[in-house]
Amino acid sequence: MATPTTSARDYCGILAKSKLLPAGEVEALHQRWLADAGGADDRVEAFAKYLVGKRVVTPWQAAMVQRGRADGFFLDGYKILDQVGKGHMGGVYKAVHSLGQVVALKILPASRAKDARVLARFAREAKLLTQLDHPNVVRAFQLGDSGGRHYIAMEFLEGETLDDVLTRRKRLPPGEAVRLMRQVLDGLQHLHEQRTIHRDLKPTNLMVLPAHARGTPDTTWDATLKILDIGLGRELFLDADSAATTHTQLTVEGAVVGTPDYMAPEQAKDARTSDIRADIYSVGCVLYHCLTGRTPFPDATIMAQMLRHATDDPDPLAATVPDAPPGLQATLDMMLKKNPAERFPTPEAAAKALKRFETTGVGAPPAATPVNPAYRQWLQTESGGELPVVAAPGQPARAAARPGTASAAPLPPAAKPGTAPAAPLPPRSKVGTGPAAPLPTGGRPVVPPPAYPGYPPAPVAPAPAWQPAGPYPAPDLLDDGDFVEVELVTNLPPAPVPPPPPPVYVRAPDDRPLWELDRRDLILLAAGGGSVIGALGLGYGLARLIRPSSPKPEAEEK
Repeated sequence: MATPTTSARDYCGILAKSKLLPAGEVEALHQRWLADAGGADDRVEAFAKYLVGKRVVTPWQAAMVQRGRADGFFLDGYKILDQVGKGHMGGVYKAVHSLGQVVALKILPASRAKDARVLARFAREAKLLTQLDHPNVVRAFQLGDSGGRHYIAMEFLEGETLDDVLTRRKRLPPGEAVRLMRQVLDGLQHLHEQRTIHRDLKPTNLMVLPAHARGTPDTTWDATLKILDIGLGRELFLDADSAATTHTQLTVEGAVVGTPDYMAPEQAKDARTSDIRADIYSVGCVLYHCLTGRTPFPDATIMAQMLRHATDDPDPLAATVPDAPPGLQATLDMMLKKNPAERFPTPEAAAKALKRFETTGVGAPPAATPVNPAYRQWLQTESGGELPVVAAPGQPARAAARPGTASAAPLPPAAKPGTAPAAPLPPRSKVGTGPAAPLPTGGRPVVPPPAYPGYPPAPVAPAPAWQPAGPYPAPDLLDDGDFVEVELVTNLPPAPVPPPPPPVYVRAPDDRPLWELDRRDLILLAAGGGSVIGALGLGYGLARLIRPSSPKPEAEEK
């Protein structure tokens, strides 16, 4: 177990062992600090703050070294900079690749990796995440395995959630709210084309980039919205003794999945049978929240909310949004239909219906994901294919050229699901080794997974996400964590319906008049009458036996 450092000299020894800085540079910094601090070598915390101020280590790295940790700062070519989130979010880290690309590393807890089923599922879902390629969907770059630590490298987002925006601004003008929801629907359309649904859309799972800067107009007209929390279901990251649900989010596989404030009625009834139209309902709920400043049914209990989602209509916009453009209420009502068959059939159709309500401002198109060119080339080498370049909707994406080759031609249109199966992946002991996998239909790269037991290639793509935040007190690096996330599911055929129980026959009353008696009626009448007569006779006999004899008259005695 690591022992906390008690002197700046000890701190320097651990820092040199960590390989965060060369030993010579560590010694030079120590001597410079001693000169500036007047030789107070026991001021360990002051020395750590000095190194952070010089920007040679991050606050998280400095705290870990102070706790005596000299290892765990590197994962393959990535240097861990910080832990993203706190508490139950342990296991997502901000890191930088040696080629300069800043990423978020999502690491499977070691306790879960011992389960072959969980490990195979992580490999399958993480691999499929790398196939998602849209400016409104959080992006995954690489699936890796370093000394038994299984991880996925994803784009690192620096922004604020839509929930943060609503907390600060309470409600958004109709034009801004519609523009943001159109971006959500554009991202959902991409998931839909990959035969994928989200099932937990809510303001905390929608990231607005960049975050609002103090002193600038508080608006989202130039913001890009990213859908978070896609894929890698929560149960993958739970320890064996961790609770499977919370009071606000129910994510047990096969049960209710989602958040009641924004959950479609059919999803609350049976999440396994819900499809992309449940996500459209959730977007309608979020849009209502953006416009009115509150959820459609702000009830105190989960059951009350679920019941109202199934039976009631939210208050009309006119009650709280007098500036709502004509027709917006009708479009919102169609998104919030109780029967999914009456809603918009696809996110694209809903987005087209909302487009005409962007009444103010123009707004910038969604920003593409920045990828360091050197890192892109390295990924191409690792994947054996070409990394697609994310383009704004309506613009063709171009694949980056491989090292030493000319610019790549535009990618051909992606094949629709079911038209051409992807080539199977060869098993590998580690990402980046072995023969290169063929490029699947549509020109998207295949990031080869480790050779997990039971790994099957699958045509469906989930995608994980995180919620960036500032530095937190240093927890144990790469400790197992409890991730509160939603499980991404595919539009699989509905579960087989069990056969109905055998019919129970009940004799229905007939319409015969009371005086028309059948044989059964006569038998019952005779039995009842005989019972009554027998009871009367028995009573009379008992009364005669117990009645006293009458006294004789006095005249007769004389």
